[in-house]
Amino acid sequence: MTIGNQTGPETPPQPRRRWGRRALVAGLLVVLGGAGGFAIGTHKAAAMFWHGMHHMQMDPQAAADHAVHRVDRVLSHVEANAEQKAKVEAIAKSAVLDLAKLGVNPKETHEKFLTLLRADKIDPAALEALRAEQVAKWDAASKRIVQAVTEAAPVLTPEQRRELTEPWLPHDSH
Repeated sequence: MTIGNQTGPETPPQPRRRWGRRALVAGLLVVLGGAGGFAIGTHKAAAMFWHGMHHMQMDPQAAADHAVHRVDRVLSHVEANAEQKAKVEAIAKSAVLDLAKLGVNPKETHEKFLTLLRADKIDPAALEALRAEQVAKWDAASKRIVQAVTEAAPVLTPEQRRELTEPWLPHDSH
């Protein structure tokens, strides 16, 4: 009897993916990458943004500056001109600063959740209030990300947007 998803002797174990800096970069790329926001899904982009900001211990301004740096690097790969870069950088910086204002703090939320679960008596109303608060924040974040994507997308050519989103497409391994 086998349990779970076991691999045969020929298949080496797959390493766990780590998100850290890659998550922040991917989240920022989604904010900036035109159609890329829809390729990954805006809820994941928001989660990656906050995880990366917390992981790297960035304040909002540092995160915005980092976003501008990353945008410049990414847009260089699709041969964006200086005007395109400046416009998308401004959109990204504004979005990152707005996202930071939403007050999403995954570590704090995790601690609140654990405190509620470890209590002698479970308080369903408190758990529901915490859930509703987080849903509202993530909803606001995803709306702001979609806004940034819709602002950035027309700045780039369709070919540039396709090139930016290429890494997120599934690729056959055949």
